[in-house]
Amino acid sequence: MELDSDPHILLTNDDGIDAPGIRALHDALTAVGTVTVVAPDRNRSAVGRSLSYGRTKSSDDDFSIELETDSFTSPVPHTDHELGYAVDGTPCDCAIVGTKGLEPQPDIVVSGCNSGANLGAYVFSRSGTVSAAMEAAFLETPSIAVSMDTLGYDRDLEPVDFERAGEITADLVAGAAGTGLFDRVDYLNVNVPRPDREPNGFELTRPTEVYEMDAAFENGAFQLTNRLWQQMANRDIPDAEDTDRHALLEERVSISPLRVPYEVVDSKPVQRILEDVL
Repeated sequence: MELDSDPHILLTNDDGIDAPGIRALHDALTAVGTVTVVAPDRNRSAVGRSLSYGRTKSSDDDFSIELETDSFTSPVPHTDHELGYAVDGTPCDCAIVGTKGLEPQPDIVVSGCNSGANLGAYVFSRSGTVSAAMEAAFLETPSIAVSMDTLGYDRDLEPVDFERAGEITADLVAGAAGTGLFDRVDYLNVNVPRPDREPNGFELTRPTEVYEMDAAFENGAFQLTNRLWQQMANRDIPDAEDTDRHALLEERVSISPLRVPYEVVDSKPVQRILEDVL
């Protein structure tokens, strides 16, 4: 899909419409296109590609779904906000209503800027930021997910901390016009180093496939430990040089050009196994 030189940009996130990252991206993107913000009204981090479709009421602890037999349409409540629309829903809700429910339809969707990096193949189904970009891509709208590393950055984040991320995102949106970039890729996953690090250029990367999580049951309670983030904090990671996490720890902007995932394994051995089983 060719990108217009004066694009209509849908901007969303998972940190919520009042987060500093989305404010910074809004300010940067208004210089290169017309921006409409449709974002969650509160933090919706790590909700993945979940939807609020079919839920009968808004509640943080009620995840029941009731669909009437004669209706498959559900309201998505929102309130007006100085930036646009504050939605009582998930990032994917926002991507859908923003691409399908508003006119004009956006030429591109930008999701972010997330407070914290989104790295690795495993994160795509977990991160609300990346999931919103994936949702747009499935709806055949080019998209960019933007995140900024904050590991070890102890100060409270403000919009100014995301200025570099905003500039990079605006450059990508403006520079993509007329290049055919989004004829070749569905979406970009962009990760920017911490704001207190000296920039070291960018690198085209692939999402690392390394994944490590640990769990324990101690004193009558479960606990999770993210070993990858421990390794990142120690700057000791088992990733190849062409991966997103390696690039970020080298203080380089990581850009992963991606297609929406849909890979079917079709082989004679699988066919034989399934024939025996079924």
